[in-house]
Amino acid sequence: MNLKSFFSTANRTGRFVRLLSTSYLGVGAATLYSVGLVPLILHYGNLAELGLWTLVTQFATYLGLVDAGVTSACIRRFVGPLSRREPNPLAETFKSAFLVSLAQGSLCCLLGLLSFPVGILLGISSEKLPLFSVILFSQFLIVGLFFLVRPFSALLLAAQRSEFNNLIGGFASLLSLGIIWACLRMGLGLWSLPISFFFQQSASAITTLVMVHRLELLPAHWRKAPSSWQGVTMLFWESLDFFSWSGFSTAGATLQSVFLSRFLGLEAVAIWNVGFKVASFAYMIFTNLFNSAYAGLSEILERGDPIKCYHSFLRLFLLSISLLAFFSSAALWLNQPFVSFWTHHRIIFPLSSTRAVFAWLILAGIVRALACFANIWQRRSVMRWGPIVEFSSLSLSLGICYLYPSLYGFSLAVLASQLPPILLNYAPSLLAIQRQIGAALSLNQWSLFLSSGMGFALALAISLDPAPAVWMIFVGAIFLSSWAYFLIQETRLVARGD
Repeated sequence: MNLKSFFSTANRTGRFVRLLSTSYLGVGAATLYSVGLVPLILHYGNLAELGLWTLVTQFATYLGLVDAGVTSACIRRFVGPLSRREPNPLAETFKSAFLVSLAQGSLCCLLGLLSFPVGILLGISSEKLPLFSVILFSQFLIVGLFFLVRPFSALLLAAQRSEFNNLIGGFASLLSLGIIWACLRMGLGLWSLPISFFFQQSASAITTLVMVHRLELLPAHWRKAPSSWQGVTMLFWESLDFFSWSGFSTAGATLQSVFLSRFLGLEAVAIWNVGFKVASFAYMIFTNLFNSAYAGLSEILERGDPIKCYHSFLRLFLLSISLLAFFSSAALWLNQPFVSFWTHHRIIFPLSSTRAVFAWLILAGIVRALACFANIWQRRSVMRWGPIVEFSSLSLSLGICYLYPSLYGFSLAVLASQLPPILLNYAPSLLAIQRQIGAALSLNQWSLFLSSGMGFALALAISLDPAPAVWMIFVGAIFLSSWAYFLIQETRLVARGD
């Protein structure tokens, strides 16, 4: 495959590469946005205001619960008709999705009326509560308004053609940082948040509608397509299995925010948000990889090649988890200096919490990848119960942490919540598919997986009890060289298509 075809939209690999590369440009822009935002807010405010800003942002994103998995279900349902060029089933499904999104957007606007009780639940002080409620209500209205664009975005994602959305979204993020700076200078304070958010959503919506029209993804007769209450309810009930992931993930994030705010205070919210930032961006990069591959792997399965789908996923999984483990090992020493430098020594993130956060990163990466695999293969019971098990284990862990609340205990609770879904749901599902199609890991793949895990375990042990420098260099060089060898071998096999 030459370089031109490698980036061509005419083949699945080219679409994946374009989608993945532009998504990482978007992540880079989002990184610059977040890195620039924290010192900007601290310059014009204080640590408590940063915590308040974080809460407003998080609760606006928690409206993903209202989506109820409809967007994810639509992406999966659009893949088949798009790949087989079947306009009528596509038009019917899209119209049902549009009607559901219209109802969901209206619900978001109504939920904005709960902004004041939410502020009370979070323990916001009486002098900040009115402003917090009005700003949060504004965020809810904006999210509700742009809910109507979600079916169009799902079309682009199913067709693996959302690369321009990624580019425009990244550019809009950088511009919104300038908007926030201008608003803060004018003394608008927290109002700069909904103003910049509306700008970002508008840019994304316009780009989505233009690209869907330009690529002619949506049949012109979709408005006249037959629709029924049965079609809408079928889509909604099917989406509940996808909702289990997004819904319980959002519920888990909400539970974490409430726990931090009520039992550790707004300053703890700010400290956790800043100290967790590197891990959250690494997780974002990792999930973007599987989000970009999801439609392509689903298309392979839809075309009747399950063995190729399985092996393609497995190689992507092993390579990405291996790199994530290597990154986490290095971050054990680099996260603290970064946080201190980033906040001009105003925030110190404990080393004990750092260890838990980057152990969480590896386990969360495994959970996300295996959940993507279950979605591709439509393993309904796993899709439904995996997130429930994760949320239940998080609730139990935080309940134990409540007895002795601390930032370290909180980080351990978040870490512990990842183990049960791996052991009880996702790993058994992967092994069941493996037995079904008669596949197995190669010796090199096992070696790569084990060397990655042992390398992180060694880095964790050294951070707990530093050894003599000569011994650390010697042992580290052995693990690093073996890991690099297995990684290069696997990468060569992928490049050759073996």
